[in-house]
Amino acid sequence: MRGIDHSINRRRGMVALQTEGYGFTIIELVEPADIELGDEMRWEPGTGLGGHVYANLTKGKSVRVFAQNHWVPKEQLPQQLLLQAN
Repeated sequence: MRGIDHSINRRRGMVALQTEGYGFTIIELVEPADIELGDEMRWEPGTGLGGHVYANLTKGKSVRVFAQNHWVPKEQLPQQLLLQAN
């Protein structure tokens, strides 16, 4: 799977990756990472929730993440990125 970094909550380490045809994947950075809007990320198809290593193709580096959610619609991004209260 591939996704483009669409939104970042740096305070919480949360990132929304826009996927083609699959909504957004929400990840939490497990370690400090050089992630910027527009970076292209890749992960293995069928990867579920939990701890994984995603590749930042733009930077040529790997980053440990915790996948929080898949198939998230755009209107749910503020809540998923913990930018607003439930």
